[in-house]
Amino acid sequence: MRKTTTIRIHGLAGCLSLLLITMFFTARIIVNLIGDHGALVEVKKLTLIGVCVLIPAMAITGATGHLGARGRGDRVIRVKRLRLAIAAAIGLAVLVPCAVIIQRLSASGDSGTTLHVLQAVELAGGAACIALLSANVRAGLIMTGRIHKHRPARPGPGAAVAVSSVPGRDRVAEGQDPRHGA
Repeated sequence: MRKTTTIRIHGLAGCLSLLLITMFFTARIIVNLIGDHGALVEVKKLTLIGVCVLIPAMAITGATGHLGARGRGDRVIRVKRLRLAIAAAIGLAVLVPCAVIIQRLSASGDSGTTLHVLQAVELAGGAACIALLSANVRAGLIMTGRIHKHRPARPGPGAAVAVSSVPGRDRVAEGQDPRHGA
C-alpha cells in the first residue's frame, strides 16, 4: 500500500473514531438532561452497536499510523502514539465495560447510585478520549501541512495598534488602550 493511501486511511479512521466517541458522549448528555428512561436504554443499546464499529476504527487508526510513521521517531510521532495508546486503554478498560454494565442496569430498570456513578465515570473517560483524539487529529493536520502550528495573531476591532513617528519608539494610536503602548 502506498504511503499516501495509508495516511488517508489513517486520517479517515481517526476522524471516524473521534466522531463516534463524540456522538456517544453527546447522545448520553442529551438523554441524561432531557430524555426519559426508555431513551437512555435505547442510547445505550445503540452505543454498544457503535462500539462494534469504534474498536476496528481505532485498530485501523493505530495500524495505519504505525505504517505511515515507519522510520520516523520524532517527538510528534511518539506523543501521538502515546495519546492513542492511552485513549485505547481508556476505551477498553473503562468505556466498554461501563457501556455494557450501564446498558444492563438501565435495561433492568435500575437507576440507583451504581448507575449514576458508572455514567459519571463513562462521561469522564469519554471526555478524556475526545481530548486525546482531538489533539492527535490536530497534530496530524499540522504534520500534513493542512493547518499551521502557529498562526500570526491578527488584532481585532478596537485593538491597540502601535504606530511610530520616531524610529525605535512606539506610541499608541490615538483613542486606543494606553496599556498596550509606550
